[in-house]
Amino acid sequence: MFRGLYTATSGMMSQNRNQQILTNNLSNSNTPGFKTDEAAIRSFPQQLIKAQNANQPAPIGRLSTGVYVQEAIPSFLQGPIRETGNATDFALVNDNLPLDAETGERGTLLFAVETEQGDIRYTRNGQFTVDAEGFLATSFGQRVLGDNLQPIQVGDGEFSVQTNGELTRSDGVGAGSIWIGAADEPEQLIKQGHNLLAWAGDDADAPALAEDAQRFVKQGFVEQSNVDLTRTMTDMMTAYRGFESNQKVIQAYDRSMEKAVNEIGRV
Repeated sequence: MFRGLYTATSGMMSQNRNQQILTNNLSNSNTPGFKTDEAAIRSFPQQLIKAQNANQPAPIGRLSTGVYVQEAIPSFLQGPIRETGNATDFALVNDNLPLDAETGERGTLLFAVETEQGDIRYTRNGQFTVDAEGFLATSFGQRVLGDNLQPIQVGDGEFSVQTNGELTRSDGVGAGSIWIGAADEPEQLIKQGHNLLAWAGDDADAPALAEDAQRFVKQGFVEQSNVDLTRTMTDMMTAYRGFESNQKVIQAYDRSMEKAVNEIGRV
């Protein structure tokens, strides 16, 4: 069997998966706090090809056995900040976080929410609401947590928030502070749907409560998706062309095998 068939097929499958990731990015370009995913395409182990001689095998070279999409890596670059004027909208700004000495990049700030199962998850989507019991919650019903990792009750929804996350109700009574955590290694966060993130790294490196000097939340604003529409559309066209090229390779192999069976085999 022609080895190139497997190589071209793996290329088609990889580009198809890449197209799915890009399509998901495009469909979430208007989702607040959404972080774009980038496909990490890796090569299967290469084979060292040698000619089998009677005396000594002569090396011919290396042969790639195909590619695959290893994972979708989210980019945690800050998205544009848009003013909404809604008291329950919050945007986290990473400007106060220190730069990593090795990578030159910042970590990311996060909100913490409680799921229906009682687990803690993280999000950058600060488009919140007030539920029927007066708790600050996401649009999917997960309650936003305070510094004590307990749900925050804001009453009738009339409140103000300082840049460090401290809440004050309309009657002047303090309602605690929003939990704002800092993740130095955001690449260890994995998406779990509903714009939520789960920590997949070591517990010792999990997002921790950010220092006062690092906290920066803006009330009445939301962080938009960091999807670059122009780049995404270009990448989709590139993925399509890659898929099409591998398809043509398979068609060429198919014609070669047809010729071998129908013509050469009769000689």
